[in-house]
Amino acid sequence: MTTFAQKRPRSSARGLRVFVLVVCLVILGLEGWRYWHDRGHEFERIRAETLNLAKSLTQHAQDTFELADALLVDVVDRVETGGILPDAIARLDVFLVERVQPLQRIKALSIFGDDGTLLSSSLPGHRGRVNIGTLALFEHHRTSTSVDWFVGPLIRDPLGGDWILTISRRFNKPDGSFGGIVQASIPPRYFGNFFGRFDVGQQGSITLLHQNGTILSRYPYIERGIGSNILNDPQFRNAKGSGNYDYASPIDGQIRIGGYQRNHIFPVGVIAAVGRDEAFARWNEEFVFRSIIIGLLILTIGSLGWILAGALRRREQAEAELAILATTDGLTGLANRRTFDRQLEAEWLRAARQKTPMSLLLIDVDQFKAYNDIYGHQAGDECLRTIAKTIAEAARRPGDLAARYGGEELAILLPGADEADAAAIAENLRAKIESLRVRHEANPPSCILTISIGSATRIPSLDRSRIRPDDLITLADSALYRAKQNGRNRVASEKAA
Repeated sequence: MTTFAQKRPRSSARGLRVFVLVVCLVILGLEGWRYWHDRGHEFERIRAETLNLAKSLTQHAQDTFELADALLVDVVDRVETGGILPDAIARLDVFLVERVQPLQRIKALSIFGDDGTLLSSSLPGHRGRVNIGTLALFEHHRTSTSVDWFVGPLIRDPLGGDWILTISRRFNKPDGSFGGIVQASIPPRYFGNFFGRFDVGQQGSITLLHQNGTILSRYPYIERGIGSNILNDPQFRNAKGSGNYDYASPIDGQIRIGGYQRNHIFPVGVIAAVGRDEAFARWNEEFVFRSIIIGLLILTIGSLGWILAGALRRREQAEAELAILATTDGLTGLANRRTFDRQLEAEWLRAARQKTPMSLLLIDVDQFKAYNDIYGHQAGDECLRTIAKTIAEAARRPGDLAARYGGEELAILLPGADEADAAAIAENLRAKIESLRVRHEANPPSCILTISIGSATRIPSLDRSRIRPDDLITLADSALYRAKQNGRNRVASEKAA
């Protein structure tokens, strides 16, 4: 059995005190890591909840516009069928009132003629007194032959003066020319009141936005905020159809964590947000309580450790005997370079005495630096672990040793294996790695992960002036170089004369 030298500590008491100090620092570090880790999870949870709320409320806004549009389609059909003569208008007056009266979402349904004059409305008393000929929504339908709906910009209601959202459709005269428009008015306060049903805290808000950045409605409802524009906010300008939107409110200056959902049919979206400070208030209280407990724990551990330091002085020898050098590589789990060198020396002497051959495989991952550059060092580490596992499975004979030789180079020591045995093991290993089909874009032509193997075989001699273990390594390294020069993903063998 291979033995290792150990380094004795100068003082067990001093070592224990250092250990206790390190433990306390580790606990603090772990608690700090847990703090940020938990805070990150809490942050993502809040983001997910606000985004889900925004999606639900965007669907409600869509339902509202679809309801309004269904009314418009019905009214357009009645106007184009029945015309706009006085008798037809009288019937429409009654119809519009009956349709709008039970709906909180719709403030008014109105019909305007081809010159923009109000012909009929669910709000009586305005006929002939209102003209919207200069409004963008009217101009849109007058100049466009499309009969699809149009959601106009936020405007002051021509029938009342309050802010309204409009959705409208064009209707045509019997000859197909422009006959006027039918318009549904939706009060922003409806959305503000509806949004108020959802708990976003005292610092939170829910905002309905036009795709051009105009604030259409919000909860809490602030009149001066309606109609303002956040298009210049880079986070909103770069927002996709759905995502998180963390911002400082231009209305009240509150810093919020929010989710943003843009509707895929109508030009509106919803930001549902909670105040950052309020959202983390409870979590911060729990963290303070937890920190106090951890502080008391650290104080207890430190006190006991300092008291026990003197008593543990007698165990200096026992502790020293337990301190041995690590024999494995931390990343791959294979033997480390130190273990490899010692095993090579021991097997070399044994083979020299028995006059049996010894083989060595040096393995290098093809284009490993490029793999790291493309996929990152964590992926590179995982790649080495995968290859190491396969190599460990290949080194199954008694006396075989798989080791990490250095960097991305791995090695298999094969005592008693001749050149043919070593070549067969190497080729089998190369094929297994290739069969894993691990993607490696920078390793043409296959673009999968491959290895190159240098195989070397020698019969050791006790006469170090003639041949040494280093010669076996040199031969294997030369073979590996030849394998890579010949195109990689291959095995090259060397045998000394």
